[in-house]
Amino acid sequence: MASDDDLIAAIDRGKVDPVYCLHGAERFLVDRCVHALRAAVVGASGAGLNFDTFELKETGLRPALAAAQTLPMFAKRRLVLGRGIDTLKADELEPLPAYVASPNPSTCLVLIGDKVDGRLRAFLALRKAGYLHEFPRLRDREVPAWIQREAAARKIPLDGDGAQALAEAAGADLGRLAQALEQVAIYVGPSEKIRRSHVEELIAETRERGVFELTKAIGDGDPVRALTLLANMLRNREPPLRIQYMLARQLRQIWRAKELQAAGAGRQEIASAVGIAPFFIDDVLTPARRMSETALHRSFQRLYQADKSLKSSRIEPELQISRLVRQLAEDAAPAAASTWPRGR
Repeated sequence: MASDDDLIAAIDRGKVDPVYCLHGAERFLVDRCVHALRAAVVGASGAGLNFDTFELKETGLRPALAAAQTLPMFAKRRLVLGRGIDTLKADELEPLPAYVASPNPSTCLVLIGDKVDGRLRAFLALRKAGYLHEFPRLRDREVPAWIQREAAARKIPLDGDGAQALAEAAGADLGRLAQALEQVAIYVGPSEKIRRSHVEELIAETRERGVFELTKAIGDGDPVRALTLLANMLRNREPPLRIQYMLARQLRQIWRAKELQAAGAGRQEIASAVGIAPFFIDDVLTPARRMSETALHRSFQRLYQADKSLKSSRIEPELQISRLVRQLAEDAAPAAASTWPRGR
């Protein structure tokens, strides 16, 4: 079986087989292969006349095979795409080996699934003909080499240590990796090679912005936005314990600002005392005015309990930090404005 790079390179050169069965956990590569096939077979023009898609779980296989037997209209080839080939049972796949043995040369039939049963006769026939292509999830040690190949294909200068840093930051999700590669390339610029220091600089900047937006939503008393931002941070692999630490720092700033405000201090003095830029002082003063001392004390108790739980409890850290963020945002919200059930 050809690698994904070899397969797509062959398609780009115009070497298109009459049948493809694409399966595996790495949907980013499956989608990339489908995109290359669509561009090679029907291009931008004529796709409406010569491009058919089927959800095989709903339609079964026969309508897709019937479309594959149809001659293209005003073009050389037709593309037929069937999704969910792995959802069909053995008897539903029965017509496929006969088609594989004698496919319509003017059609490219593309069948897509998550995980196929290679023991079934239909998939054995596809494999024997060279039409079965698997896209498994890359192992961690394979990811840096994939990043370097991706960078070379996009003409992005990248050294080996920079590739390793990207792999550590984004994990093995190739869609996220490709996006991260583009982001750091824009950050560095076209004239300089991407190195580990560039990746770490961008990650630090992105993390700080994310934490700032989250603490602002909590300070605004907006549980829905706070939880949305938290979910995004968790998807980007921000550690829950670090989020808890940053939230504790923000709450200490709010408490200090409340004390200084009560003592008659001005905005500049408060900003200097709590250690933030004057431009952002309202993000501390607004919750300081809104939250009573009782609410602040309750929020500190929540943070203390969350810190202990995150370090010792068997409960999922993501669940614990989500519960904490919701409760902190509720504490900061005016009582009449909160529509969430109050968690105690």
